[in-house]
Amino acid sequence: MATKASKTAETRNVTEHAAAPRRANRALMRAMNKKLVLDVVRSCETVCQADLARATKLSTGTIVSMARELRDQGLVAEAGQGQSTGGRKPTLLTLNPSAAFALACRVGSETATVALMDLAGHILQRDDLPFEPRRGPDAFLADLATFVTGQLRSLRLARRRIAGMGLSLHGPVDTESGRLLLSRHLGWRDVPFKEYLEGKLRVPVHVEAETRAMALAEQRRGSARDVRSFVMVEVDTGIGMVQVLDGGTVRGSHSMAGELGYTVWWPAAPTGPDRPPVVLEDVASIGAMCREAQEGLAAGRTSGMRNPSEAASLDEAFTWLVDAHRKGDELAAEVIHRAAHALAAAVANLVNLLDPELVLLAGCAINRLGEALTGPIRTYADQYLLDTENRTARIEAASLGTDAALIGAGTLVYDRFFSVENLLNTSAFSS
Repeated sequence: MATKASKTAETRNVTEHAAAPRRANRALMRAMNKKLVLDVVRSCETVCQADLARATKLSTGTIVSMARELRDQGLVAEAGQGQSTGGRKPTLLTLNPSAAFALACRVGSETATVALMDLAGHILQRDDLPFEPRRGPDAFLADLATFVTGQLRSLRLARRRIAGMGLSLHGPVDTESGRLLLSRHLGWRDVPFKEYLEGKLRVPVHVEAETRAMALAEQRRGSARDVRSFVMVEVDTGIGMVQVLDGGTVRGSHSMAGELGYTVWWPAAPTGPDRPPVVLEDVASIGAMCREAQEGLAAGRTSGMRNPSEAASLDEAFTWLVDAHRKGDELAAEVIHRAAHALAAAVANLVNLLDPELVLLAGCAINRLGEALTGPIRTYADQYLLDTENRTARIEAASLGTDAALIGAGTLVYDRFFSVENLLNTSAFSS
């Protein structure tokens, strides 16, 4: 027969087990509310508690409690007083930019740029790490880890203040495993960026394809901030594309959607593997433009342009082409207009297929040539669009320029940092 004490113990155990889900649900709800508040604060330079309540639809009491908690944790700070609509002036809140930092890295074709970003997304410092792709990904990863470790040491930043590291990579990636699946331009395949760097740096690491990282940056802080459905086309050493549909990125079943540069531009005669189809990248990337200029010079065209074959790098060769165009060089103008025509056809195809509200043009070619490339693309694309009276897709240059990939890489870190899971499970955010 059970004793009175044992029955009391059993009752207590049952009560505790019943209470556990309620406690977990309360913690989850609080983390979700905290994310709502932080998302609004992140999207505004400053915001008052009344506006927070309206934006999140949380009660005034919950907002007051949440704001106090976030101030105590150092995530938000007071930023003066706002305008009064009658009565006391409201206290404004803003993110505390020094509460945490992110490492953002763009891995280019010959140089990796590593930046330190504060919690508000401002780039505080950036440094370049030149590398030779032919040495292979293992050597690069080792050099990158050493480089970043040295940066942190010189800045005297403790690892606990680093929210993570985001990387923008050329080529398709597996975001869950953090692997670069393939990079034709680097000659690398199946590179474990996340696994290696997390082991060496001891911070969370997130990877994304460069065009998607740039689109994320434009979506949060640039030209696509208020746009639900848009397409971004990046013209660089390769040509990439990303589609954002109803606010979400379309990745495809193998995370390889958006390889616009590999769409067939002109199928070669069926003579075997020695005659592969000509793809868009072969006629409109910066490498293709430099090759065409080089061929024109070799054919005896009169031009003041320096021969791209003499350049130490593709970047230098393209710089010569851009400089020649600015000086009115006829060959340079022809090369750029032919590339613009091909890109315009690709853009028109995307608009006719996907019906986006906006097409953003980005990448090295757009950043350096500006309207000289964007203008002809827009003009030619309009000629190929179906029913321009009822469908108006804006075609314009992205606004964040060369910083877009870095800002996108840093945004990956902070999206994870402010996720419900992290707010729920990280002791730094506990109530």
